[in-house]
Amino acid sequence: MRLTIALLSLTAATASGYERVSTVMEARVHFDALRRLELLGDLAGELDICTWEEDELGGWLVINTTAEELARIQMLGLRTEVTWPDIRHKFRAITGVDPDDPAAGRDFGYFFTYWETIDTLQALAAAFPGICTLYSVGLSHQGKPLWCLKVSDNAAVSENEPACFFNGATHAREPMGTHCCIMFAARILSQYGVDSLATWLINNREVFIIPVMNPDGYVYNSDSGGSTNNWRKNRRVIQSPYVGVDLNRNYGFKWGYDNSGSSGSPAQETYRGPSRFSEPETQVVRDFMAANLFRTCMDYHTYGQYNLYPWGYASTTPPERNLLQEMVDTFRMNNNYRASRTGQVNQTIYPCNGLSLDWEYSDTAGKFVTYAFTCELDSIDFWHGWNDSAALHLECNRNIPNLYYLARVSGVFFDPVAVTINDTTLGNGTGRLDPGEQSNIWFSLRNRAVHPLDSAYQVSARLISGHPEVQVTDSVKSFPNCARRSGFNNASTQFTLRAGSGIAPGTRIPLRLELSYTDAGVRMMQPVGFEIVIGDQSGVAHRPALDIPTSLAARPNPAGSFVRFQAHGSTGPIAVRIYSCSGALVATASTGTGFDCRSLPAGAYSGRTESGASCWFTVVR
Repeated sequence: MRLTIALLSLTAATASGYERVSTVMEARVHFDALRRLELLGDLAGELDICTWEEDELGGWLVINTTAEELARIQMLGLRTEVTWPDIRHKFRAITGVDPDDPAAGRDFGYFFTYWETIDTLQALAAAFPGICTLYSVGLSHQGKPLWCLKVSDNAAVSENEPACFFNGATHAREPMGTHCCIMFAARILSQYGVDSLATWLINNREVFIIPVMNPDGYVYNSDSGGSTNNWRKNRRVIQSPYVGVDLNRNYGFKWGYDNSGSSGSPAQETYRGPSRFSEPETQVVRDFMAANLFRTCMDYHTYGQYNLYPWGYASTTPPERNLLQEMVDTFRMNNNYRASRTGQVNQTIYPCNGLSLDWEYSDTAGKFVTYAFTCELDSIDFWHGWNDSAALHLECNRNIPNLYYLARVSGVFFDPVAVTINDTTLGNGTGRLDPGEQSNIWFSLRNRAVHPLDSAYQVSARLISGHPEVQVTDSVKSFPNCARRSGFNNASTQFTLRAGSGIAPGTRIPLRLELSYTDAGVRMMQPVGFEIVIGDQSGVAHRPALDIPTSLAARPNPAGSFVRFQAHGSTGPIAVRIYSCSGALVATASTGTGFDCRSLPAGAYSGRTESGASCWFTVVR
């Protein structure tokens, strides 16, 4: 019965309007350019599009479809190619799970089910009670909570600190986004008090994470076998026998803009619902966002490896397009996705309307503008990673740095630019600090905040020398105000340094500039690192070390007696801390050498490096 309902929802309308049950297949629709999608007309809005792939001739859409729908596409003169005659067979190939045995897929493999998501979030909240809190922001159609983990110091209260919002699984068949949200939460919480950036972000930001935005569809996929047919929508019946609304076509901005970016038919996977915000889940998100001034947002989806910004509804140039492009280019530097897959939704992947992304960025009816983005994770399939933990964690590790980036720029955040030695008045005029010399010094920085709300006001700074032979004689200076995305310096209010006569030329002197400022009415302090060299004109801003692992893998996995950690992006041995599911540190290891795990009880563990690379592995007995 469950399979029948799932298939009914995936059928295409025939010319007579009669809905038929058909086998769902995966197919390619070839184009000489993405814009030729317009040839499909309103049929484009009915397609269940998985992703877009490009080649030297143009590219193709990957769709889940039926023989009837594919025939309609072929009648338009477009070349098609069936890649999987039954998507259930692809599901078996990707996951190793028998699609005829619903119970076999209930654990979601290495992905988190909804129930495992709750357990993991509760474990994080219990392990880090001072810096996170777990609560429901509202209920789905079937009464399941949309659980939100808030990460911040004093998380139980609102401090009006700059806020950001990360979420996954708006489409029920996309568990990779859920996994990435949870991995980010576990990483930043475990690094509090250990890593300076993670600690500063938790102290000065409010980070909200909803790993599962579509609980009913997500549970249907795990508990009722819906995953074998790539169930996408929620589970509310609008017009029997068809089940579900595409939540990512149900948001209010440009809802139902046309029929090529969403469908008005309840039979289709892109059914936009009877009205804007008709669904309990999108209403919950609307009200949740209205209650919080989110500066930045990441809506995770799958698949295709895209970095995307608004608009999806049309090719219209969005406000501040250059800024949006700069931000997704930053994403690309972190996740190494293709430049051709980085850009505006409508122009880069395909037209779609009623998107969460478009609504979040819109300013209709006085709504607060959120700089919102989508990353389409993975390049193979919705369920890739089900039985491949290394692939799953590699993809998450590629994208977690983008969440750190969005958290940083969701409020005032100063990047160091330059340090200038000015010894023309007090010193010998060489432009460097020499032994026994006194000199002025000034600093240039840039405010990376993206939201107009986040200018820095009432700025002052305290300078601290990290070497006893170099003294700061006037440690506190005022700085000018600094608007978002602009630079500033204290050339008019310079500090004074004095170097001891016995200090050797070439000695590196770390300097810590502690900037105090007001951001949207909240007083904050951010330390920024610089470095000068005695007898050298090259003052530099602190940069991270190059030998930093970007991902971590455990082999074999599961492990019995020994496990070996491998770090990508590092040339030497790296320390690995091993944590239990509850977040307790249970052991330490090193990359490149085997770790004896026979002393660990059977169960799941997380290995993590100081830089934040991590992986999950299982110990079996």
